[in-house]
Amino acid sequence: MELPRRFQVEPPRRVLVVGNRGSGRGRIAKLISQRFSLPLIDIEQERSAFEGAADLSVWRNRMRSIAEGPDWVMTGNDVSTFDLRVSRADWFIWVDLPVTACALAVVRRAIRSPVNGKSNLSLVQRLSLPRFRDILNFSSEVAPRIMGTIERERRNRTIFILRTRYEIAQFLARLPDAGGFGDHLAKGGDKPSS
Repeated sequence: MELPRRFQVEPPRRVLVVGNRGSGRGRIAKLISQRFSLPLIDIEQERSAFEGAADLSVWRNRMRSIAEGPDWVMTGNDVSTFDLRVSRADWFIWVDLPVTACALAVVRRAIRSPVNGKSNLSLVQRLSLPRFRDILNFSSEVAPRIMGTIERERRNRTIFILRTRYEIAQFLARLPDAGGFGDHLAKGGDKPSS
């Protein structure tokens, strides 16, 4: 797990969680949202209301207004609004699991639970091709943009890169409570202990 150079004294007010489909980014975002009592925003759900909109500026304006909010945890990879969200985030978390781990998680999820509450869908329908296309294309379409952002923002943001399920578990276990940042720093120095 790559740790930030510094671990903020204050709890984060705006957290951006990105990663491939099936990486666990939604679960991580939900847990951070609960831990710090921040509203959770799923970009894919927000985007569905704008499907078919001919003008990208309408969607970008909507995302700009959300990103300018005082506090949030956002999850999603929409590259057309990436700049708006990153520029406002206190914490930037990239869940960078291998493609095989992400694909396997999507298969497991499809077997276990219905998609959007539709239990009458067959397993083949639950494992729709676009999901796997997104997973396979992530490393060529989205990951380079994330890496470029990390290089640009490394000194301006607290950035976490989580590359295994073990690192995710360790990160979540080390999250201080909203009021425990001072204690955390006193015990661990300027960053969480390894």
